[in-house]
Amino acid sequence: LEEEMKLPEVVEVKRGNSIEEGCRVHQNEAWQHIKSIIYFTDQDEPVMAVIRGDLEINEVKLQHVLGCYKLRMATDQEIQSLGTVVGYVSPLKIGIKKIGDISLKTAYNLCTGADELGKDTINVNYEKDFTVDQLADIAMPPEGAKSEDGMLLQEGKGIEVGNIFQLGTHYTDKMKDSDFMDQDGKKKPFYMGCYGIGIGRTMATVVEIHNDEKGIVWPKSVAPFQVHLVSLGKDEVVASACDTLYAELLEAGIEVLYDDRNKQAGAKLADADLIGIPVRLVISNRTLESDSIEWKVRSESVVETVLLSQVLEKVRGFYEL
Repeated sequence: LEEEMKLPEVVEVKRGNSIEEGCRVHQNEAWQHIKSIIYFTDQDEPVMAVIRGDLEINEVKLQHVLGCYKLRMATDQEIQSLGTVVGYVSPLKIGIKKIGDISLKTAYNLCTGADELGKDTINVNYEKDFTVDQLADIAMPPEGAKSEDGMLLQEGKGIEVGNIFQLGTHYTDKMKDSDFMDQDGKKKPFYMGCYGIGIGRTMATVVEIHNDEKGIVWPKSVAPFQVHLVSLGKDEVVASACDTLYAELLEAGIEVLYDDRNKQAGAKLADADLIGIPVRLVISNRTLESDSIEWKVRSESVVETVLLSQVLEKVRGFYEL
């Protein structure tokens, strides 16, 4: 230990209810304080979460430790009814279930409330002066935090594709004959939940991951179309060749987005990149001079020339149809 554990001492203080106010009064850092927060579970059981003062409680982790579906913070009146005072709650006296964060074992001679207005207890140490019912990881890890085995934790970006809602017994309480017989021989209502995977949010997730500076780059497995057919030029011969290829692809079961708009080539090609269909086929007067089309895979930069007679076979090969 860097310092010897001291004897706890109750001192009178004039401060607000925050950890910052405690630091101001005691002239120390937030990690030298104990933060104690009282919750009620969905079974109306009071529980105290105890953590180092510089950390925040991750309520999802706490729920998992407690095995409950919901948590709510105790009201001021409920805190007072438990025999303590808002802003001066401590783990020293209150006789309710306590869940402590593993950070409590990393600091010594800490400050906490004394369960009385205007009084703090200093030089408090975990195990020596108080214990908890269960010690667990219930903290939001700060930047630079390490795991218990010494590995640096890294923050990553997540995307919500689906969601789960815990409905508890809200509906089953209202249903007749919907109880089950628990192992203790008592009838209890079923817990309900629901889940969903949204098509819109799934598409948004794919786009967020698969894109470049020009637009979307759809993976073959989820692309809204398999081929983007682009007609360049106003000549009837170009329109006829595009219509013929379009019909051939559809007949073969290939999904095609056909761009026959009366727009400039640059605008059409830019839109094709923006939409991001895996395969782009371009027919123009120049390509028809060799009975060919321009073939380009959206994720690649190479543009190939492919004979019209070989297009269907190449599309099938690309998609392994």
